[in-house]
Amino acid sequence: MKIKLKNPEISTTLVVLSIVTFVMLGPQLLSQNTFAQPTGANSTEHAAGVTPKLNATKSVSIPISRGYVNGKIGYFIATDASDPQIAASITNTTGFKVNFSPILALSPESSRQQGYDFINGVKQSSSPMGFQLGVSSASPGEKGYSPLYALNFVKWNANVTPRILKSASEVLSAERNGELTISKTGIVINSPEVTPGK
Repeated sequence: MKIKLKNPEISTTLVVLSIVTFVMLGPQLLSQNTFAQPTGANSTEHAAGVTPKLNATKSVSIPISRGYVNGKIGYFIATDASDPQIAASITNTTGFKVNFSPILALSPESSRQQGYDFINGVKQSSSPMGFQLGVSSASPGEKGYSPLYALNFVKWNANVTPRILKSASEVLSAERNGELTISKTGIVINSPEVTPGK
């Protein structure tokens, strides 16, 4: 049943009285369990004021990959990739199911950091590409860091002796010197840098 009050002063007074009543009596009402209690297996726990036990949480183990950032080794996880072949490749390398997520490729350029993966050069079996570890442009807390990794392929040019590069500035400098070629792929990987536990 709805009651319409034509007098605004009475209406305002009733609202104020309702608020005051709730503020004064609310804690008592809550402590007396005035709300309807659930029935079933957990009803006695609720009635006694005991918090019901939740199902045990499950954990997920995600493999950590290594790469270079500013001359140091960084640790990364990968959960999603915008390209199905890259998602499958990371899955096969790490043993962890990486999701194919094409919408990542729609993320704006400004929300990505640059990552450089070598497709030739110094061989390294622990790298997903089979060559030197990848290079990221920034770590968490640094300007330009993003968990979204824009994948660039790096290829050493002919008649150049490949070497290990450990920072984005070294990669870009080698490109300017005509030592290597960087190819943008348009592929984005959700690959945040993490700090492994001790």
